[in-house]
Amino acid sequence: MKFDLEKAGLEAVLLPWQAEVMRYVWEVGETDSRRAHEYLQGTEHGKSRAAVIFFLNDMVEEGFLSYDEKTGKGGYKRIWSPHPSTLNEDEFRQRVAERVLAKVSEFRSAEA
Repeated sequence: MKFDLEKAGLEAVLLPWQAEVMRYVWEVGETDSRRAHEYLQGTEHGKSRAAVIFFLNDMVEEGFLSYDEKTGKGGYKRIWSPHPSTLNEDEFRQRVAERVLAKVSEFRSAEA
């Protein structure tokens, strides 16, 4: 994630299509990549399914989403859901703000 001072809301840290995916996950509670991709195709932000999967996995690494693996036709598939500490957009904003403040504090400490 990169912070963009030119933007507001989720778009300050996410691309518009990524913000759409996150809002979708918060709305439905859990999703697989197929459903997230189909939702995104219904918006102005058409992206490949691979792009959606990479983004969902990145959000897991960042600690904003969790996933469970379920067996199904063709093998395992991931079901992504909001991390318990980030169940909605407000909690996401709070966690991002905390990270930004922590980085600013590190920067100020390094200068001293």
